[in-house]
Amino acid sequence: MASKQVTLEGQVLHGHDRYGWWQVNKIEGWDETPPEKSTQSDVVNGHGAIAVPVYYGSRTVTVSGRLVAKGHELALQAKRALSALLLDSGQFSTVSDDGVELHAQAWRGRITPGPVLGRWMTFDLELKFPDPFRYGNSRPFSSAVGAPVEVFQRGTAPAWPVVTVTGSMPEGYELTLGGQLVEVTKGLASGSTHTIDMRTGILRENGSRIYGSIGIAEYFAVKPGPSQSFYSVAATGSGNATIRFNDTYI
Repeated sequence: MASKQVTLEGQVLHGHDRYGWWQVNKIEGWDETPPEKSTQSDVVNGHGAIAVPVYYGSRTVTVSGRLVAKGHELALQAKRALSALLLDSGQFSTVSDDGVELHAQAWRGRITPGPVLGRWMTFDLELKFPDPFRYGNSRPFSSAVGAPVEVFQRGTAPAWPVVTVTGSMPEGYELTLGGQLVEVTKGLASGSTHTIDMRTGILRENGSRIYGSIGIAEYFAVKPGPSQSFYSVAATGSGNATIRFNDTYI
């Protein structure tokens, strides 16, 4: 993989920082499609198999490289910093030679800094990604309730948006994209904010989860490619809806 920048939890892995020059020699599992999970089974007493959706398993990425430090002491400090990464999860990010930035949330596998030889140190990392998707630019689109807005993304896989709704709509409202409808039956009071996560189906009001207030629940994702119309409508009242998502890659 050709990259001009690689970082893990804010630590440079390819590029310059206070320690010196980091160089990634190889990344495996980042640009490749993660393993597929399939429950396909043969048709009993018939031809072919039962068609089922394709789902992906978790992603494992291995990174190997080296550091040419500004001095021996800085090489030792860099080794300690590298060993301490991902005590919890952290963001892994790459910027390719064509300027596309991708990121995803990584969990620690094995982080193995090599011995420090003068100013030199090699390193090998194994990173785990329970969420196999990679994410790019954030794309927010806003419109008044009752007015459509064209939305798009430049990824390669469907992007699950979060919709934020403000205004005064005492009888609730509806959200539509690509022929799918989400109906919120709980009224929205002036000064309050609703957020609906289309990946999880969770509705929150001012940050607190609300139960039993989704009528029709055809949760939608933004497909890559041509733009699609996002539309919000309310029987009474007025307001604004913002749909936000990231370019999403598999």
